[in-house]
Amino acid sequence: MLKARGARLGVSFSIPKTELIHWRTTRDRGPVSCSPIHLDGSIFPPKDEVRWLGYWFTPSFSTTPHFTKRLAKAQAAFVAVKRLYPPGMGLPPFLCHRLASSLLFLILSYGADTFKPTAHMSRKLSSFWHKVQR
Repeated sequence: MLKARGARLGVSFSIPKTELIHWRTTRDRGPVSCSPIHLDGSIFPPKDEVRWLGYWFTPSFSTTPHFTKRLAKAQAAFVAVKRLYPPGMGLPPFLCHRLASSLLFLILSYGADTFKPTAHMSRKLSSFWHKVQR
């Protein structure tokens, strides 16, 4: 049924890329649905978080999971950049700083055009960013 509806709209589904999340409006008062969908013999149960084009969505539109994952990626990239600067060899310090600043800013700010971090998450992001700037 879902595949037929999609075909009428000119939409197809890629089984390996399919995830399910049940969106709710503020007026929805009933219990959260746990109903899966069936597509080409595969069952897709609903998830708490779904990734789409690098954005992490939750049913409540909370931004914390998205920015938590962005912060983890930035921290991993920072560790990789620090390995390029062993004392006495490797990249000069000013180039490492420039590389870290430009790379990490892009990683941390991805999604900031759509999502606004909570105050607590903003403090975490700022704390990490100030460590990088030193």
